[in-house]
Amino acid sequence: MKRLLYVLALGSLALLSACKDQPQGANGPSALVQPASDIVVKSMRILAAPENSVQGDTLYVVNFTFTNDVGRDLVPQLNHFTFEDANKIRHTGIDSGSTALAGLFHNSDELLKKGESRDYTAAFLVYQGAYGTLYYALDF
Repeated sequence: MKRLLYVLALGSLALLSACKDQPQGANGPSALVQPASDIVVKSMRILAAPENSVQGDTLYVVNFTFTNDVGRDLVPQLNHFTFEDANKIRHTGIDSGSTALAGLFHNSDELLKKGESRDYTAAFLVYQGAYGTLYYALDF
């Protein structure tokens, strides 16, 4: 019985390591990030943060479409995209600060008119297993 449990545990670890750093479908890790009404999550990757951080040990790299429904034209700022976890801790969007993020981002810095949509990619430094809501915060 112990041997069977050992084999099952090793098989589970192999499956988990095979999935690490790979894009996941909506039923996978993307379910950890629930979008606000003006955001559509397209994909998500989970990366281990190679640096030690008091803010988290995991990077959620989220590709999403943002529709400007704030009532005016604006240039969306990456650090205004916010992932608020179940503990009400806010994690702001980043595109640098970790070697794991090098070369992953090509976000537009052009004006986004009211009602228009555009794709963005942002990373959020969180603790493993965090889940919550992704939204655009104007209250900075």
